Amino acid sequence: MFLVGPCSTILGKATGLPIYQLLGGKAQDDIKLYRAISQIEPSAMAANLASYRAEGYTKFQLKVGADADSDIARIRLCAAALKPGDVLVADANTGWTMHEAARVVNAVRDVDVYIEQPCPTYEECLVTRRRTALPFVLDENIGSVHDLTRGIADGAMDVINLKISKVGGLTKARLMRDLCIEAGVPMTIEDTWGGDIVTATIAHLAQSTPADFCFSATDFNSYGTKDIASGAPKRVNGTMRASDGPGLGVEPIMAALGTPVLVI
Repeated sequence: MFLVGPCSTILGKATGLPIYQLLGGKAQDDIKLYRAISQIEPSAMAANLASYRAEGYTKFQLKVGADADSDIARIRLCAAALKPGDVLVADANTGWTMHEAARVVNAVRDVDVYIEQPCPTYEECLVTRRRTALPFVLDENIGSVHDLTRGIADGAMDVINLKISKVGGLTKARLMRDLCIEAGVPMTIEDTWGGDIVTATIAHLAQSTPADFCFSATDFNSYGTKDIASGAPKRVNGTMRASDGPGLGVEPIMAALGTPVLVI
């Protein structure tokens, strides 16, 4: 079965099935979401985390990658704002050099935090991975089946970020998802960015992924202010669900999308 882009929605509507059924069936009910905490002054980031927690989120992606000293403070202050069961990820977005990454992971070695994509290259990240016992996430370096299988073979990560459009659509994402499950590697299921339609796509892939391997997912439409499709997933107490309607279960709001560039 070949599923990518609009073809998946067409097939789902033709068969009357939601996309998650075409991706393997419903494997979980409520998809747990993470909330990104934008990089600002450390104490303000901790305050933002607490406010998002009040909205129902329990997983937090802390944006770091500035300088080692301020990032150490960010991680420690935000970790102190957590409650039992919460998950904290320190995402450097390739922002550290190897020596900065070494300083940070050493300074927070007693903190319950995941370290995400500390350095630009796979090789630099692998060096940092081998310097720390903290759980490790790769994102920017995982863009293909080859990247994934190399990382699995090298023991380079504990978790990956699986971005649907980055890896080539739902067909490739499903293949990589299934490889991760076989290898015992959980995933944050998301995309590079988006709104209602992208969030619906994320929800369907996550819904068909066993909860033990769905580390978290993203409700990008919660970050925006404009609806572009009806029927899109909505966050409820830090979770979301895919539509049970055929295809993605959403209908584009054409007026919100602007003037078409091509009409067929």
